Amino acid sequence: MTIRSIYIADISSGWIINFLMADIAAELKRRGFDVRVGPRQAYGGQDVLFNARYLNSAPTSEARINSIFVTHIDDRIREAELRAAARKFNSLICLSPQDADFVAGLTKGRNNVAGINLPARSLTVRPLRIALFSACYEDGRKNESWLSDYIRSRPEDYKESFVFCFLGLDWERFALSLGEMDVSYEVHRYSRDLPGEYGLYTHHLATMDRLIYAGFDGGAMSVYDALAAGVDVIASDISYHRGLGDSVRLFRDRDGFYKELDALHAVQVGRKRALQERSISAYVDALLAHWNSILDPDPSSPGPDPESVDTSPREAVELFRSHYKPLGFSRLRSAAIRHAISVLRPVTAKLNLR
Repeated sequence: MTIRSIYIADISSGWIINFLMADIAAELKRRGFDVRVGPRQAYGGQDVLFNARYLNSAPTSEARINSIFVTHIDDRIREAELRAAARKFNSLICLSPQDADFVAGLTKGRNNVAGINLPARSLTVRPLRIALFSACYEDGRKNESWLSDYIRSRPEDYKESFVFCFLGLDWERFALSLGEMDVSYEVHRYSRDLPGEYGLYTHHLATMDRLIYAGFDGGAMSVYDALAAGVDVIASDISYHRGLGDSVRLFRDRDGFYKELDALHAVQVGRKRALQERSISAYVDALLAHWNSILDPDPSSPGPDPESVDTSPREAVELFRSHYKPLGFSRLRSAAIRHAISVLRPVTAKLNLR
């Protein structure tokens, strides 16, 4: 048995989950599945009925899989509503493995509960904007050649991690040499006679992710400017650069400078990897695997051992319940409205059939 068609029901415009469901539908269509999205009453016999809301959802005997998306269980009434829903659906999709532990602890079920980490909507990681704030001199006293040598010594993908932003006079020629290596850069240059010139530079500095200062020529006041702007610093281990706390990382030579840039690149790589692991493609892989396991369970997979004690669901229930919200008027009113809708739904359905 294989899944060929999916109906995604009860999408609410403007809700973030609406965008997620649209992403899921698009990915499923890209893979060749017949996917429809619409109100619950327009369900048309698809293999899977996937309800975007676990509250006020209703299964159908026509669907081979009745699945609900479980979110926001943060009071006792919603907990009770989830328990009731869990008895009617053979697939519960949770926001993460921890949420699945919580739901399994509440419903005393496990095989029909899937904890799939919520996917990211964009996999593009913004490059780090790295400031160099000084003038550039012909004698190379700022050690800018270390930066170009670093780029040459590293694989091509390192260039994606950085945008080098030069704040000061006479950086144009050096910046163009980086451009020849297809390195991203910005040059901000103001005349020293321009009123407010220094303030314009510090305005740009405040938008940076790091300031680097590679010169060993007595220190740079821009290190102080970066601290004042809330920007972390990578600077030469010299003079008054020392003793400025954890937000200033110091290096003593070219290799130390390279290690600091390597560490920044590693952070970017980690961000990209994390987002890729949480891509919509990976999410749909896990979703389909779960639904297929409902249709065709693996007979060799051992079922739950009634003698064993699984502490994860119990701990998750205790954690979630410790953060439940009090049942104020607005929550009680919302619960009453949901209950009224659930009571009236069968009546409305009968009237629509006549």
